[in-house]
Amino acid sequence: MQPGSVVPLYYSEFLVLLSFVISALGAYVALVAASRIRDEDGRISLGYLSVSALALGGIGIWGMHFIGMAAQRMPFPVSYSLWPTVGSLVLAVVVSGAALWFVARAPYRNILQCTIAGVGAGLGVAGMHYLGMSAVRTQAYFEWDTTIIALSVLIAIVAASVALWLAFHLETSLQRALAALVMAVAVCGMHYTGMRAGTIICAAETRAQVSMRLGGDTLPYGVFAIACVVLLGMAVLLYRTSRRRRERMAARLDALMRQRAGHV
Repeated sequence: MQPGSVVPLYYSEFLVLLSFVISALGAYVALVAASRIRDEDGRISLGYLSVSALALGGIGIWGMHFIGMAAQRMPFPVSYSLWPTVGSLVLAVVVSGAALWFVARAPYRNILQCTIAGVGAGLGVAGMHYLGMSAVRTQAYFEWDTTIIALSVLIAIVAASVALWLAFHLETSLQRALAALVMAVAVCGMHYTGMRAGTIICAAETRAQVSMRLGGDTLPYGVFAIACVVLLGMAVLLYRTSRRRRERMAARLDALMRQRAGHV
């Protein structure tokens, strides 16, 4: 392409689908873990909080974002600066964890609390998205549309608020599965709206080289595979801890019944 030409917006349909799948899987595991953040004594479990934050922010949001960026087909090689990429991952996990903690610590998780936390989380997710975009290293630069950027931030805030409300108000596996699909639609909507905000202009030379970069056509598949392995490990952990939790509750109930029988 000639310098100054606009790069057409074209996506790999398969990678777009892959980004949706990983977002839904991450959201489902996050919802399951979030339902157990408060233990039987009412205390916040740091283990479940960490699992939920990693599943939601690290896989459901960041993993989707990274695969979604790789889904856009470019006429020249693309790589990603390592440290902004890692920073965007850390930001996604931290803001997700902080928002989940803020809502979980309150005895009553009402709409106002979810909205307050959702604003913070949404701004963090949007920051993660544009920090990740800044990591792109290729023979082009971005011209940004501030109106569409504002729209993507609004979508992120609404999506985060809804996600937090769903995380603490669902009971059944079917409800969580349906909610995970809704959350995946919202997260993907924010991401691809944010991608639309940047018009890609072909440049004469590549951007400044950096010593450590990520790149390659197989990278999104690697991210997907690693995310699936991590999610599987989380699912096994959740199953085992849930079984131990049920055993402890059953033992407490049995002890209580025996205590009452002894007083009769």
